[in-house]
Amino acid sequence: MPEQSLSVALRENLLKYREEAKSMLFDLVSIQSISGQEGKAQRNLHRRFSALAGETYLIPMKESLRADAKFASGIDVPFEGRPQTRFFWQGKGKGRSLIACAHVDVVGPGDWKNAFEPRVEGDRLYGRGATDDKAAIVSIFLAVKVLQALGVRLLGDFEVHLTNEEEVGMAGALAFVREGFRADGVLVLEPTDHNIHIANRGCLQFKIHVEGKQAHLGNKRYGVNAIEKAAKIIDALVRYEDKLIEEGKGYPLFEKFEYPGQVNVGIIKGGDFFSIVPDSVTMDGGIGFLPMKTMAAVEKEFLDVIDKIGDPWLKDHCRVEFNGLKNEPYQMPLSHPLTDALMETLRFLGRNPEIGGMMATCDARYYFNQGGMPSIVYGGANSKLAHAKNEYADIMDVLETAVDYAAFLIDWCGTSD
Repeated sequence: MPEQSLSVALRENLLKYREEAKSMLFDLVSIQSISGQEGKAQRNLHRRFSALAGETYLIPMKESLRADAKFASGIDVPFEGRPQTRFFWQGKGKGRSLIACAHVDVVGPGDWKNAFEPRVEGDRLYGRGATDDKAAIVSIFLAVKVLQALGVRLLGDFEVHLTNEEEVGMAGALAFVREGFRADGVLVLEPTDHNIHIANRGCLQFKIHVEGKQAHLGNKRYGVNAIEKAAKIIDALVRYEDKLIEEGKGYPLFEKFEYPGQVNVGIIKGGDFFSIVPDSVTMDGGIGFLPMKTMAAVEKEFLDVIDKIGDPWLKDHCRVEFNGLKNEPYQMPLSHPLTDALMETLRFLGRNPEIGGMMATCDARYYFNQGGMPSIVYGGANSKLAHAKNEYADIMDVLETAVDYAAFLIDWCGTSD
């Protein structure tokens, strides 16, 4: 634990950075870093982290990553011009090492006008990405800055990974892992309302093609209505969702979720004219599933659901693709030194966090599943505002979260004093 006097010093000094926190967050939110457009924000952050004691790099994402068996992305944008930022602060001894990871990309604004023109109302800063995930970037930046200002020397190595494409498949995290960066623990920075997440659910994107047979309305029975066939599939998927929910109830770390499984058809396209029997339909959607299932198992279950509809036409005229997002779930052991250490730090600071799982996916899965590193997720308030219209971050919470991060760095990495 940091000494009580050091804990007080962290809080007192971080409060002095209130205006800097507001200014930095304002600037970051002003940069439209929608997935695939992160270059300007990454260069801004490279410049900022370069002012800290340590080494800062811009690391290009390699196009060869697309051939990786674990690569998945919801966009098709070249990696050129949008490298990722890595900050490295070398430790002074034999302490435990840590990677902190936060993502630079944000989702689109939807119908939120002026989403990238941040506004400040009291202690709140509104704008797309304010809470997801740029507040966390400001918090970890200030955590390092205040530790260095106080002359703290960590024993273990510490580095920050600022990733691209988290919102569309987490290719940035995979890129860092494939570059070979490793640590004794990974802290993924996401808004968690100051709770600790040690698991996240998986997500599988699907596309269904249904072929029909075109005919005139007056000869409908001589055709095959692809929309009607698609409706049978939707009905079966609703029942599959019910099955996922029932299977997931009471699963450890996800007990609080009333609906622990999801199947959603989000896009349907079919038909050209009201009096023509449609000969094709495409449906795009996703499946959310708990770590109790593997990606391969869910793919098989999904295909079995359609096969068991028992419609002879569908057996030969329905095709399913899983070519989009394939976000694997991940789950840490229920007890682990990394989780225990963060819990101890937070309790020392007066917090009482819950340990649970995320009903979403994040960069942690690649660090844990492919990188083989213990990985947990922790961050500030307002998680329910992620992706929402009028998303905002509280500046005081940004600073308090920075205190949490700084104290944990001391506890996990150790200090030479």
